[in-house]
Amino acid sequence: MKQTKKFLKYMPTFVFCLVLFIIPVLYLCIADSDFSALEKRKLSRFPTPTVETVFSGEFGKAFETYLNDQMPLRTFFVGTNAYYDQISGRNGMNGIYKAKDNYLMVTPIEETSTLDNNLRFLGEFIESSNVPNYVCIVPTSGYIYNDKLPLNHAEYKDDKIIDKVQKNIESVPNGNFINITDKFKELSSQEQLYYKTDHHWTATGAYECYKILGEKMNFTPTPKTSFKVESYDNFYGTNYAKSALWFTPSESIELWVNQDRPSNSVKLYINEGGELTVSNDLFFRENLKTSDQYTAYLDGNHGIVTIKNDNSSRDKRLLILRDSYSHCLAPFLADNYSEIVLADVRYYLSPVSEILKKENIDEVLIIYSLDSIVNSTDIAGIY
Repeated sequence: MKQTKKFLKYMPTFVFCLVLFIIPVLYLCIADSDFSALEKRKLSRFPTPTVETVFSGEFGKAFETYLNDQMPLRTFFVGTNAYYDQISGRNGMNGIYKAKDNYLMVTPIEETSTLDNNLRFLGEFIESSNVPNYVCIVPTSGYIYNDKLPLNHAEYKDDKIIDKVQKNIESVPNGNFINITDKFKELSSQEQLYYKTDHHWTATGAYECYKILGEKMNFTPTPKTSFKVESYDNFYGTNYAKSALWFTPSESIELWVNQDRPSNSVKLYINEGGELTVSNDLFFRENLKTSDQYTAYLDGNHGIVTIKNDNSSRDKRLLILRDSYSHCLAPFLADNYSEIVLADVRYYLSPVSEILKKENIDEVLIIYSLDSIVNSTDIAGIY
């Protein structure tokens, strides 16, 4: 009995010392990983020390990041910590709320001084473009589906921020604002407009936006009945990766394929680093097998992407200044424009004004998520 009590007394110390011994051994025995599929990001590799980086402290910081990224059983510990935060009432600690019906929602976006700068840049660009410009800001899923939010959550101010953007854009010559917020609110009880595990809208959400754009931009949207819906299971989005709530179930991602469109009538041109890739399809189904399944739309992020349709309903050229929300939207718009040029100023470093002249653009659509218009400093690169 005494021996048992003595063993139990020293067991915590024994376990602690064992862990201290095992963890360094595991670091040495387990090969480093380059990428975390669950977290959808590259992991740090062992930094090369130099005299300069050691004395400046850069090596120490890089080494600490390396230890965190390459920690043995990292996925387990990260997930355990995320669920502990949720159970202890700290839902949203990773910038993601665990909401009802398995929704993982980005916490509220707060207005920053960057918004004012972006509105100034956009205003100057729109005024100097000499063609009609249409601006659309996509609200967050947390604002649209506020009935699914956890009881303890911060206030979403999407409507106030979007109202400010609208007033600024409509005060500029050539500026037209398209507000989709009220319609999305109305549809939220009937349709799943956003993914549950991702911040992007679904194909349904993009299509509903497409219909609203048609009313304001004077084109007739392709009817829903023209599309064949291809559904693919086991989709996990970026909110899933950020939250580390690994027990959240997967969902489906849909590709809407226009069956009435003549085969090979639409071509996609991707210009990346001077190399041109041409495709007869707007969807890259092979990307559904990768960790970033959303890149099945237009092959993901590229500086310049051009869509040409020989059988479009109108002979007009559209320039889209955008973030990744347009990846899912552009295949719908392809039916209504003979040419669409998508420019992402995060990756396209030349003046966008050159595209206006070179491509003889008739209209401009500027479509950004609320997060991009509020926080992205890349919008300054539209010139």
